[in-house]
Amino acid sequence: MTLILKSRTDVEDLTTGCTFFGTGGGGDKQLGLNMLYPHVDAGKVIEIVDVKTIKDSDWIACPYYSGTIAPPTPDIEALRTRFPWDYFEKELALGLATLEEHMGIKFAAVAPFELGGVNTPAPIDAAVKHGIPCVDGDYAGRAVPEICQNTVCVNEFSMAPMALIDWFGNKSIVDHVINYEMGERISKGLSEVAWGRLGNVAFPVQGAAFHEAIIPDTLSKSYEVGKLIRESRESGDDPAEKIVEKLGGWILFRGEVIERTWENREGYMWGETTIKGRGVKPGSKFKVWFKNENHITWLDGEPWVTSPDIIEIIDEKSGEPITNTDIKKGDKVSVIGMKTEPIFRTPEGLEVLGPKHFGFDLKYKPIEDLV
Repeated sequence: MTLILKSRTDVEDLTTGCTFFGTGGGGDKQLGLNMLYPHVDAGKVIEIVDVKTIKDSDWIACPYYSGTIAPPTPDIEALRTRFPWDYFEKELALGLATLEEHMGIKFAAVAPFELGGVNTPAPIDAAVKHGIPCVDGDYAGRAVPEICQNTVCVNEFSMAPMALIDWFGNKSIVDHVINYEMGERISKGLSEVAWGRLGNVAFPVQGAAFHEAIIPDTLSKSYEVGKLIRESRESGDDPAEKIVEKLGGWILFRGEVIERTWENREGYMWGETTIKGRGVKPGSKFKVWFKNENHITWLDGEPWVTSPDIIEIIDEKSGEPITNTDIKKGDKVSVIGMKTEPIFRTPEGLEVLGPKHFGFDLKYKPIEDLV
């Protein structure tokens, strides 16, 4: 079934839900809204099509941004604003055309790499600008910090050839990469060269491979979460309770942020958020470690829920998802946990998205066994 976005409210519901599944990363919601508002304001209907409409002969591209979510320092801001940003928010559409020309094909649709406040609206925006639809699905079911942490990589599909475009208009074609790590390093390296982010169009696959990798209906699921958050705010209901009641999951913790530390390193935002408990566990402390997204938690010093399961922090009252860029001391929050997609609980999935991948000597335990 096609998801139709006609109004600003539709766009806001989808983007809010995608920010929720961004698990602390995935980009700033307002930037995502700014990408999609102009289309509906101009009277365009944005169609998110059912993955079943993709034929085996169709080519599908994956447009996404890479780069740190950390705010720029004044020195970095001074460097990256010396040149005109002529291709800002045009990188992905240009990348689609560039990769089509290089491969001698036409893409039938785009598939988001992941879910997030920017990282899902961005491929939708690119699809609209390029005149093709976006599918109702993605390759991660959440936001992830690294290229390898998605279903196309778990299935060992190639990320190349790929087109890499920055906001200044520098354009590169990478025809071959030896592995995902090197593909990631090339992309991250160029994002640092541009003092910010890089537009990538990669993982070109045909329909049969696409159907093997895609996680279906994740955008309509995100839309439902965003709608629940908005309706809870309007009715005065507890948004966390409404989300877990409707979609499953658990309220892991409630409390106030008492500490937040972070650093910008290797093109990622690394850090920890500490929450002092109220209500559910008064006086307890809940700590979250993040690499762009939330991945490892401790309850009173003991390891608890970890990736690949979903750990999302929302404003306790409004239900608004809070990214790790924006979360701050004094925020009163609820933490929601949900089960990950089954593919990430396989040995291959845990190898790229389990706690050991992030350097923690912890055995993954499913969230439903811990809560």
